This record gives sequence, C-alpha cells and structure tokens, in this order.
Amino acid sequence: MTALVSVVFLPEGVGCCGFAGDRGFTFPELNRYGLRKLRPQIEANHIEVGYSNSRTCEIGLESNTGIPYMSIVYLVNECTTPKTNKD
Repeated sequence: MTALVSVVFLPEGVGCCGFAGDRGFTFPELNRYGLRKLRPQIEANHIEVGYSNSRTCEIGLESNTGIPYMSIVYLVNECTTPKTNKD
C-alpha cells in the first residue's frame, strides 16, 4: 500500500458502512448507525479524502462523514499514470 499512499487510516469500531446493498437508499438510518463512530475519528485525524471499493458504500460514507469518498481505482490510476513534463 505504501506505493499508493504514505499513511493509511483504519477506523476502529467500523466494520461495515451499513448501506446493505441498496437498502441505505430507503433506510438511511442503517447507514447512519453503521457509521456512527466514523465521523469523530475522521475529524480527529484530519482525514480529507476516503477511498472504497463499493459505490453504494462511497455514497453512504460521503454523506455521513463530510469528506469525499471515491473508488480505490482512482487512487491506483493516479499513482500508476506516468507523469508528463510540460515545457
């Protein structure tokens, strides 16, 4: 993982976002409850962006943490795309 990022934050007490597939669209309280311990940890650690491997999790994580979440694929792409020198 160090090839992609310098610091990885793994929150304590958050094993699942609680979105439950697409159930979080209908029952957002599932997601809120699943992530109830996350936002304080995000704020205490000054986390600015998060990554996930599930689009529905990203939706729930973003709406309950106040930071943007995106697919881990974007991080991999950013770290593996050759940089070009513009003169």
